[in-house]
Amino acid sequence: MAKLLEVDNLRTYFHTDDGIARSVDGVRFSVDRGETLGIVGESGCGKSVTALSIMGLVPNPPGKIEGGVILFDGENLLEFTEHQMRHVRGNDISMIFQEPMTSLNPVFTIGHQIDEAVILHQNVSKHEAKKRSIDMLHLVGIPAPEQRYGEYPHQLSGGMRQRVMIAMALSCNPKLLIADEPTTALDVTVQAQILELITKLQDEMGMGLIIITHDLGVIAEVCDRVAVMYAGKVVEYANVDTIFHRPRHPYTIGLLNSIPRLGEVVEELATIEGIVPPPTQWPIGCHFCTRCQWADDLCWNDEPQLVEIETGHQVACWYMDKVMAEAALPTEDKATEE
Repeated sequence: MAKLLEVDNLRTYFHTDDGIARSVDGVRFSVDRGETLGIVGESGCGKSVTALSIMGLVPNPPGKIEGGVILFDGENLLEFTEHQMRHVRGNDISMIFQEPMTSLNPVFTIGHQIDEAVILHQNVSKHEAKKRSIDMLHLVGIPAPEQRYGEYPHQLSGGMRQRVMIAMALSCNPKLLIADEPTTALDVTVQAQILELITKLQDEMGMGLIIITHDLGVIAEVCDRVAVMYAGKVVEYANVDTIFHRPRHPYTIGLLNSIPRLGEVVEELATIEGIVPPPTQWPIGCHFCTRCQWADDLCWNDEPQLVEIETGHQVACWYMDKVMAEAALPTEDKATEE
């Protein structure tokens, strides 16, 4: 059976005064129906731009999708007109944006904003749209949904606004949901509730799910497969168990080792030395070479490709075997704690 979503060699560049910023530079991954893919990496690695590329929301200018393929249900979205994408966006593919306070319009009620999405894509009357909006607010666990329907975003808490964004995203029964940092700026208790809600609704609706985050705890809790991104590229791609127990890329290992753990006394937290270079100045070879202790001339001059080292496990590193042998890998017990 064909994948729900297949992204291959996606390249999204921004043309700036400082040069060409290759924010997404040859990304590839796929999502099955009912599957959860986690995209993890530091800020600025291209996670959100990848999502915006799938949604057809990259601002042009200065951004432009320079090449690649985005197959959704067997059709290449990059060949769609803007008119066709409007029918896909919000209807077949929905997105929960990172900050609900800036994503919701402060001058319209919650109900009006959900109604708008339903009327646009489902071709129903205002009365039917209102009923569906209230039903969605109830579905995502908002108390007194009839009252909240008539309230404005500033009258709701951060957790409530995030639930409204989920209700809006799911109001048209999408086949694929993209959640961009859905728990950022929420306290830990509310984070757990939001993640539980998203996965529960995914099971009920059978949709594919992409979760974009920098939090490996979120990845461990909800994802089936993981794409680790660094500097515009996927550097490791595998199921969640493999990523936590048998990582092969030095960046993935660095991320896992930098997580503080309860009951473990250390003098200094582990860090990945150096900083991410700006997207206008990616190295010619491996993008991680400026921060990698194993990097040599080969890494600086030749870019490693994402290759499959075992079924379902892909790594882009010239010295993955050496890294595996010499690196201080996170133990299975530590990884399981996540």
